[in-house]
Amino acid sequence: MKKYIFFVLVCCGLSLVTMAQVKISGTVTDGETGETIPGATVTVPGTTKGTVTDLDGRFTLPNIGANETIAVSFIGYETQKIAINGRSEIDVQLSVDVQSLDEVVVVGYGTQLKRDLTGAVGTVDAEDLAKAPTPNFDKALAGRIAGVQVTSADGTPGANANIVIRGGNSITGDNSPLFVVDGVPLQDFDPASLNTNDIKSFDVLKDASATAIYGSRGANGVILITTKSGRSDGKTDVSFSYNQGVQYAPKRLEVMNGYQYVSYLEQIALIQDNYSPGVETKQFLETWVDPELYRNAESTSWQDEILRQSSFNNYSLSVSGGTEQTRLYYSGQYLDQEGTVINTGFNKVVNNLRVNHKVGSRLKLDANLVHSLSNRLGVDVNGNGFSGMIIRDAVRFRPVEPINDDGLDGFDPDEEAGRRLYDPVDNLNNTERKDRRELFRGTLNANLKILEGLALDVTGSYQSQNRNNSIFYGAETYEGERGINGISGRITNQRLEVITGSSVLKYNKKIASDQRFGVLAGVEAQSRSLESSELASTQLPTDVFGIHNLGLGLIAPIPSSNFTQSTLLSYFGRANYTLKDRYMATVNFRADGSSKFREENRWGYFPSFSVAWIVSEEPFFGSSDLVSNVKLRAGWGKTGNNRIGDFDAFTTLSSTNNSGYIWGAGEAYQVGAIINNLGVPDLKWETTSQYNLGLDYGLFKERIQGEVDLYLKRTTDLLLNADMASSTGFTRVQQNVGEVENKGLEIALRSFNVTKNNFDWTTSFNIAFNRNKVINLNQGQEAIYTDPARINLGEFQYITQVGQPVGQIYGLQYDGLYQLDDFVYDNTSGTYQLKEGVPDNGGNPAPGSVKFVDVDGDGTITEADRGVIGNTQPKFIGGLTNDFRYKGFDLQVFFQWSYGSDVLNLNRVEFESPMGSAQNGFVALMDQWTPDNTDTDIHALKYQQVFGRPVNGTRISDLYVEDGSFLRLKTVSFGYRLPENVLSKVFVKSCRVFVSAQNIFTWTNYSGYDPEVSIPPRGGVSAALAPNLDFSAYPQSVTITGGVNITF
Repeated sequence: MKKYIFFVLVCCGLSLVTMAQVKISGTVTDGETGETIPGATVTVPGTTKGTVTDLDGRFTLPNIGANETIAVSFIGYETQKIAINGRSEIDVQLSVDVQSLDEVVVVGYGTQLKRDLTGAVGTVDAEDLAKAPTPNFDKALAGRIAGVQVTSADGTPGANANIVIRGGNSITGDNSPLFVVDGVPLQDFDPASLNTNDIKSFDVLKDASATAIYGSRGANGVILITTKSGRSDGKTDVSFSYNQGVQYAPKRLEVMNGYQYVSYLEQIALIQDNYSPGVETKQFLETWVDPELYRNAESTSWQDEILRQSSFNNYSLSVSGGTEQTRLYYSGQYLDQEGTVINTGFNKVVNNLRVNHKVGSRLKLDANLVHSLSNRLGVDVNGNGFSGMIIRDAVRFRPVEPINDDGLDGFDPDEEAGRRLYDPVDNLNNTERKDRRELFRGTLNANLKILEGLALDVTGSYQSQNRNNSIFYGAETYEGERGINGISGRITNQRLEVITGSSVLKYNKKIASDQRFGVLAGVEAQSRSLESSELASTQLPTDVFGIHNLGLGLIAPIPSSNFTQSTLLSYFGRANYTLKDRYMATVNFRADGSSKFREENRWGYFPSFSVAWIVSEEPFFGSSDLVSNVKLRAGWGKTGNNRIGDFDAFTTLSSTNNSGYIWGAGEAYQVGAIINNLGVPDLKWETTSQYNLGLDYGLFKERIQGEVDLYLKRTTDLLLNADMASSTGFTRVQQNVGEVENKGLEIALRSFNVTKNNFDWTTSFNIAFNRNKVINLNQGQEAIYTDPARINLGEFQYITQVGQPVGQIYGLQYDGLYQLDDFVYDNTSGTYQLKEGVPDNGGNPAPGSVKFVDVDGDGTITEADRGVIGNTQPKFIGGLTNDFRYKGFDLQVFFQWSYGSDVLNLNRVEFESPMGSAQNGFVALMDQWTPDNTDTDIHALKYQQVFGRPVNGTRISDLYVEDGSFLRLKTVSFGYRLPENVLSKVFVKSCRVFVSAQNIFTWTNYSGYDPEVSIPPRGGVSAALAPNLDFSAYPQSVTITGGVNITF
């Protein structure tokens, strides 16, 4: 009986289900033109059911619940959701998606519809930035926007990326763009202070017609970041994101193993006997015995000892909610990144609170509070001092300990005699370095609607950033044990305060049915102050207390402190005019007054003008299935730069412990002052004029969208740290001299390759070509020569020359090695004499020595034979992104490339040059020149009047210049979004699990760790003067993470 009843109920249930299923059909058309839309997607949300319309715009969906809802979508149209309500025939009319065609883009002090833009503006999808497993968003920008070059100096955890837009304008100054976050200009912006998940929109203003509204700070381009606000529909979202993973350095430099190293030492000993016969070989045999003992001995890879597989953890929580009247958004982030070099790392905590509130119908308030705390830990791997060149030490430290005939250690490696070089692991573990940055930023904006179309924006912002940098050398470091300062430490404190206030009056009016007009006028003031102090202590008796008890030091250098301040007052305005939705014009103007200049040069004026024409809207253009959109843009503008010291225009005095005088009867020391800066009364604004021509296009009903831009920008009155006559007592001062030009082409496109059923495939591509050239320098000066001071070579390695790009590699042209037939042997003197016609390299050449090209043909290698041997500017850069979506799955594959730039590999200069010392080197040293091994580029060992390198054999030549081109699989992100109908049962709105990887593989011919390298020079030299330099660089790492994004 029970079985019978159960059977009846099941049958009834199936009948009910069957009755609830319907078959629906319909036609999808354009709501304005009535034309059918083939290829439109029709789905049932929360299920896997779906189809696409046929060539006649028809669709059919069988077995659909009578009370279900269907969603109909197509590129360029708004998605429609329609309740079935038991119907079997449903015709759908889609409306043009205004947001798609007229997407709102953030511009200076406001927003504009994308179709109304007259300047060059690039946009990055915030989701793309969030998918990259990077600690800060700046590293995820590389290759995403045409004309925006983003590079990393090396792989140091937490280090900021170098961002240059449309080529560098400055030679000795700063080429980084201006960041504007939620409407507030932040010249000292730290990307670590922002949670990438908080970014709502990311726009880049590239040409002067777009950046002129920022005047003196817009010459290097402007990056506009808008952060998220709370929901306004009465609902609340609580989102949690977590990803965890590993990082590792994928490559090792090839160094000699133990057997090769000891064999190399034996060769050195034999050769050195030419100076003192028997002494060197005796010392070698007493220490190392016989190289054959080391053939199978275990070698230590010091790169493996200092490099590790490290962890990456990122936690983020956000709450978004509110009503139409009050909205709230809060987010908190904790990120912890271990460095791939031991005892290094980066961590940060970021808290962000944003409240939007409407007061009545006319006033809107927007308050934002940000607090961030970041720590960069570990030695500066490529920094100053012996403890700062860890990668270098890992290469040159001996890979094996000496052993005797009985297999026992040959000597105590801890004794001074055995420590000609220092253990890199000890250096790392006993050096404490911490760069602590704490930032607080508060912003309050009030928007008052005065009349219809007329509004007043008032914004106030305060930012303070405290930076504490400390370094301590313990007893078991090179500095602590052998340096003149012994156990020592130094603490530097900086406090930066920036106060900004602005008032902007905006008016927008639709004059007639076919005319729109908008105007804004504003005033802005900013005060920036920086105070710093430093104290140090040396010769501490113990390292037990670390940096926290420097008072124990026997010698304490005199502490120093400094304070500087500058102000900026600005007036600006913009006018937009649109006629018939196809003719646009924009005019910008800004006047900036800076305290950095004297009164007569204090004000700079920066205008711009741009126009656009949407040709495809003209009646004569007609309709076309091929070309759906054509827009032409043209613009010109002038921007400025005042990024110099606060008092560079003024003669200043300084009083230090070294600026006093000894005089009087007792010859006592008297406190005094000296001139530390020679002011230039005529110092004024650096200005950049830029022309831009652009084309926006859409093909195949917007399935392909793209932009092409041509630009020419010229920077005049360069703020250059120029050479001075020695009679002035100063080597260099800031002057307005020189001129730099950048011109280029940018191409960007996006295609919707497939949009059918449950599968989408889109592609984004960009490529940019830039040519940089120095037009002129200081009067009578043809070139600036630069020594980055990384290796003491006693020669310049870079040149900035009129007619050439900034910062080119400078040296000799390598011409192989001298061979025996280049010489005649003199039996009388026992030396080799060069044959007539063979150039003399100027350093006692012998067979196996380095030969250079004699450019001027005078028979001797001199300074006149040096020239440009490497181009540091890429010929083109770009990126390619493919996004795939199938049902709940998503996959993004992103490639980045750079082609045509060279790298100066100073690692090879040191480690492929036989030096006659006990340091290790690259395995290439085993291929050094001998009479029996002449087909090589590794010169012979140095010894007197026999085979060997000249004194200047390590001179910079194109032998050490390598192609830095690369193609990198930059980011891969694979995720799965769980079905909403499943999640709703556990009160979860959305959940995505994912795996992401960064810097996965790099195709390159470069022999170093990574071709994307640019170690900053020492001695205050501008990075622009010595780019693409590799020496002891922190390796770039591969990052692989997995995680989850979940919203309740």
